[in-house]
Amino acid sequence: MANFNTHIYVVAASSGLASAALLTANHIDLNSALWLWFLGSLGGLLPDIDSDNSTSLDSIFTLLTLSVILSTIYYLTKAFAGTLKFSELIIAPLLIYALLRYLIRPLFEKLTIHRGSCHSLFFLLLVALLTTQIIWRYSPNHSSIVAWLSGGFLFMGGVIHLLLDEICSVDLGNSRIKRSFGSAMKLADFSQKYATLLIFASIVALAWLAPPTQATLEILTNWSRFKL
Repeated sequence: MANFNTHIYVVAASSGLASAALLTANHIDLNSALWLWFLGSLGGLLPDIDSDNSTSLDSIFTLLTLSVILSTIYYLTKAFAGTLKFSELIIAPLLIYALLRYLIRPLFEKLTIHRGSCHSLFFLLLVALLTTQIIWRYSPNHSSIVAWLSGGFLFMGGVIHLLLDEICSVDLGNSRIKRSFGSAMKLADFSQKYATLLIFASIVALAWLAPPTQATLEILTNWSRFKL
């Protein structure tokens, strides 16, 4: 399998080129391009979050913790403006950190195995659709275009990760295929029947609730303003 640096460099470069192409074609603004670049890079880490000692797991849980803390502080300062105490503003982030670090993460590590359900196309699609749903419903402008592109870039980053792992499973020098070949790029981990069933059911539900696709398809098929 490819190492962490290979994953992050290749995925960051790929998502950067893709977001730059959308920006050049005037489909998105600079802020959206940077956001998509970040999500594409993050997607490149997703498949390895089931490895208990991986850099990907550390990176994603650090970003998740930071995002939840900042979102909570933003909500508290808006909802309780003028009445929020200093102690409440300090205690809330500490409780969130403790919950994610000492409860959620150990539980996640216990329930997952490396190259299991998280290392599959079904899982990537689930996270992509969930991201699309959250951004569409809770972003300030409720843009279906930004929501679909966000989910798409996250999915793209994850797929590149899986492809890199499969490529590294082939030893071209010795003309042989390693034992790990076929364990990375898979539709789902069907050995984990209940997890796969739950993921599939969630995908169907999220697809049913997904935002409209017409506007997104229109910009993705119109490159008349793109300049190389």
